[in-house]
Parts: sequence; structure tokens; C-alpha cells
Amino acid sequence: MKILRRRALVAPGFRTASAITLSAIVAVSVLCTGVAHAAGPTVTGTGSSFAALEIEQWKSDVANEYDIAINYQAGGSTQGRLNYLNGTVDFGASDIEFQPDEQNLINSSSRKDFVYVPVSAGPLAFMFNLTGPGGRISDLSLSRRDACRIFTEADIKWNDPSIQATNPGVALPDKKIRPVVRNDGSGTSYVLSEYCINVAGDVWNAFKTYVATNNPDQNSIPLREGGPVSTWPQGIGSATGATASTGVAQTVQLSPDTITYVDAATAVTTFIDGATSPVASVENAAGAYMKPVPAAATIALGYAEARANGTFALRYDGADPGAYFPSTYSYVIAQTAGFDPAKGKVLGTFLNYAVTAGQRNVEELSYSRLSTVLVNLALDKVQQIPGAPARPTDLAGAPPPPNVLAGTGAGGAAGAAGLAGGVAGAAGGSAGAAGAAGGLGGSGGAALTPEQAKAAAAAAEVLAAQAQAASEAAAADQSAADEILAVQTNGPGGREVIFTLLQGALLVGLGVFLSKGVRTSWQKK
Repeated sequence: MKILRRRALVAPGFRTASAITLSAIVAVSVLCTGVAHAAGPTVTGTGSSFAALEIEQWKSDVANEYDIAINYQAGGSTQGRLNYLNGTVDFGASDIEFQPDEQNLINSSSRKDFVYVPVSAGPLAFMFNLTGPGGRISDLSLSRRDACRIFTEADIKWNDPSIQATNPGVALPDKKIRPVVRNDGSGTSYVLSEYCINVAGDVWNAFKTYVATNNPDQNSIPLREGGPVSTWPQGIGSATGATASTGVAQTVQLSPDTITYVDAATAVTTFIDGATSPVASVENAAGAYMKPVPAAATIALGYAEARANGTFALRYDGADPGAYFPSTYSYVIAQTAGFDPAKGKVLGTFLNYAVTAGQRNVEELSYSRLSTVLVNLALDKVQQIPGAPARPTDLAGAPPPPNVLAGTGAGGAAGAAGLAGGVAGAAGGSAGAAGAAGGLGGSGGAALTPEQAKAAAAAAEVLAAQAQAASEAAAADQSAADEILAVQTNGPGGREVIFTLLQGALLVGLGVFLSKGVRTSWQKK
């Protein structure tokens, strides 16, 4: 499997010229999806932009390995759920389950029989673009309260005393923070709001009161009732709204003094001034400040509690100092009755691949691997799709569930400060590191417990490996800075794709492009 390196955003100098070329390539891609050569009908889906990079990777893989076509558009979790119900797509993808106010839609839909298939897991990053008196700032630590205050408190400044206190020695500017929030129905908005309700309840309550008083038209029923919101209130203070993960990331890339919440995969494939966009370290329940890396998200998701419908209730108070919160799952919503078995075979093949072999390289994309428990759950769910192929027996080396510290954060705080910058304990632990770092101490000389020492040792290995991988990826990306999309796929040998002639300007543009004699991945198919 060759890894797709999505350049969600490019340097401003390339944007105008690239947009025309990208439009032509996307148009050709759409026309070529589901051509007669595909083994079965094209299956369509929409929804979660959190999981979009993984889904794009899996689409490419199964097109080559199984000769099947998946057409997926990232439009936000709410769109995924609603489009599934109204039948405009074959499957939806969502970071959260159907909401109580959507139950009537489910009951009246002919597609009310479905399963949630867990396919994606990972951290929600706080990506920022900030320059202080001393130059560009790339390291920022946020307490749980401040992470929530930034997106709920109107006109808070970067050098707010609380934020400055967690960033000693960093010259933060005396400027208003410009939060960038999702303006579409988003699972990441839901997760962030649920996170704030749980870790900074007073901050969220103040936000509710502010919206009700100052922006009553944004006072949605879930917000009024004290629940999480998929649609974030707009027009609060200096906040700006944008659509989907790429929309909020692009706004931050192009706008100083901004910060957003976005899947880590989009953050690490977005560049600001030639460098990977910085993301904040966030305080966890143990008091450690963690980066949004896959291993830390795996630990955090180890505290999630299974629901009867196959989804998971997230928790944000796990005691393990190696955990990164907020982290989340994403699910494919698949029909189990009345679905075309021919499409069911294609969708089932895609999902079986996504949760087994497709998981092998997800950490390179900044997602977390699904554990054996999640993979088996997903495979069982896939078997309920009409026409689904046989259940795979090879779990592709799926790791066991993470071994996390029991309890909530209050008991784990003693040694957390000694993990300066955050530790990222590996999902299954590292055999060679189990006894390492036994003498690590917390603030004030407090010794870590054996479990915390093990997490710290594993963290050192994980972070070193990820730093090396990031360095290599950055070097490769920099050498191809003018590349919009590097979709590196190898079509089945000898197969030619016959393109439908495009009309008007697209026909002319494509002709010029082909006349250059450049063979792209889609010409080789």
C-alpha cells in the first residue's frame, strides 16, 4: 500500500494556478469513478471529514487490490447521517451516533435498519497560527479550561494571564484570539462541546448564558438543554466559521492569530510558512500536557465505554498521564435490510479491508489503530450488510486494547508534571521499555508509579519514532511543494481507462494537459 499524502492546503503562491488544474483533475476523477471495468457497482458515501484522509487512502487501496469503486465526499457528520437516511448515498460516516432530535427521521425512513461500523480513531488537534514579539510561535500549552475558554469566551486574548501561566518564557502577543469554528454540522464540534461540558462545566455554562443573551438566534435546543452541539454557535466575539476540516484548516493557515479544532491528520498535512502547522499540547486529567499523537489518543480512547448499538461513549477524565483528550472514533452507517446485495458486496469488501489491512499504516496518517476488540466488533457488524463477503480471519496484526491506568485524573496528578511536554504511551506497551525510566520523577521530586514509568518509557520510543517519521515526511513534502495531490496508486497491469470526452473548457484544458505527454496515476489505469 502506498500512502496518499494529501496536501489539504498549499502555499498561497500556488493557489490560483493550482485551482484550475485541480478542478480538471477532480472532474476527471469523478467521471472515471465507477467505469465499466470496476468489479461491481460504484458505492457512494458522505459525512465525516475527521475520517476523510483514511477513507481516501482505503478508496485508493481497494480500487487497486479489489477493482472496486467507492465515491466518498467529506461534508461533515450531520450531512453523513441525514444523507444516509434520505437515501442520496449508499452509506454515511459520522463521528457520533444519531441524535435524539433525529429519531423521528429514522422512524420515518425506509433505511431505519442499519449498523454502526467503527472504522476510525484519533486525536482532535488544536491547530494555530500565531506570531509573538519574538517571532513565530510553534509551542503552545493549553490547560483544559483554557482550551474551552478560547472557543467560548468572546474576545479573549492570547496573553490572557491563565494562558500565559501555562506558557512561561513564551512571549504571547497582546492580541485577540480569533477562533475558527465549524459552520456545518460536525462531529468534531460535538466532541469539543462534550469535552468542555465534562472538563470545564462552568466555562460551558457561561457560554450558554452568553449565547442566550447576545446571540439568541444561535441558541439551539441542544445548547439550551445543556447538551453537546454539532452545529457550533456562530458570530461569537472574534470567531470565524468555516466548512469541513479543510475549511477550518485553510482559514487558520491564511489568517494570523487564529486557532481551530480539527483532526490531527488534516493539521499535519497543512503547512504554514513552509513548516507543518503547529498544534497545542493539552492538559489531561493527570495534569500532563500532551501532543495529539496516535498513541496518546489510543490511551484516551481506552476509557471509552461501549454502547449497545456499537458506538462508544467518550470519557475525558482518564487517569493515565499518557492520554490525549479530546480523542474520538468515527463510524460508517451501513444499511442491513433492503440494500442492494451487489452494492453490499462492494461496501462489505471496502469495510473489511478498512478495519484489517487498511489499519496497518494509519498511524503514518496521524490516526490511531483499531484494537482487536474494535476490529472484531466492526467485522461482526459488516456481516449484517446484505451481500457482504465472508468475514476475514486475518486481523492484520491488530494490537490488543490499551492497558490504561484505572480511575480518573485526580489520582494520577502527582507525577504528571515530570512528563514535561507530554508522554505518549504506546497502545500495547513496548516490551523493551517496560523497565526504563523507572527513576523519572514528577514535580517536586514525586516518583512515578511503575505504570506511569512504563508509559513514560514507551512514550520516549513513540515520540522519537514519530519525530523521525515527521522529519522524513516533511523533507519529502518540501521537495514537492507545488504538488496539490500526490495520489500514488498503481492500477492493475495492462488496464486502460477510456475517458469520456469532456465538453467546453474542460475538454480544451484536458487536451492541453495530455499533450504534454505526462503520465499520471489515473492514465496508467
